[in-house]
Amino acid sequence: MTRPTMEELRAQLPWRGKYAAPPGTGPEGKTCHDCAYLIYTDYRKRHPKCGRTKYTHGDATTIKTRTAACRLFEAEPAVGGASALGGME
Repeated sequence: MTRPTMEELRAQLPWRGKYAAPPGTGPEGKTCHDCAYLIYTDYRKRHPKCGRTKYTHGDATTIKTRTAACRLFEAEPAVGGASALGGME
């Protein structure tokens, strides 16, 4: 039995470095877009990143916001509502 190469190991864990945990292991129907840890870096372009990982300034750690949520998902706190709008709708 031969040892797997680094490329083979990386292919087994494509989420590593981008997402905090494997996508799809979180609450059903939730995505990274709904998570409190979603952040955007604004260097030359706007890049969505997972705030629970160590991210870079480039595309290597850019995530897809429509990806199914991971097990470390936390819902964004509710902000706004009728009181924030001053009773106007």
